[in-house]
Amino acid sequence: MLGALGGGEIIVIVILIAVLLFGASKVPQLARSFGQAMGEFKKARREAELNYKKFEESVTGSEEEIPKAKAKGEDVNIKEVAAYMGIDTAGKTEEELKEEVQAKLESSKSEKD
Repeated sequence: MLGALGGGEIIVIVILIAVLLFGASKVPQLARSFGQAMGEFKKARREAELNYKKFEESVTGSEEEIPKAKAKGEDVNIKEVAAYMGIDTAGKTEEELKEEVQAKLESSKSEKD
């Protein structure tokens, strides 16, 4: 029965069911909450992957190339550094990324002390 329906039709049906169950005023709020939950999930997954990489490196003793500051005259790709540190780079300016990287470095430094 559902085999004849395409992806677009299924999405329309799901939206209609959501409107009927929750009302038109609650649907945007539900979508916003779902988006925030997905963002948190992606962040947690990225952190887990980084922790796994660190664990794997400590077990094998190999060191993967970490983005480092380059010599004078060369640009540092702040997006690569932020992504390596597990910071979401989507839709952020370089200044915002620099602030987040700095904050994460300071927080990790205070945790070690």
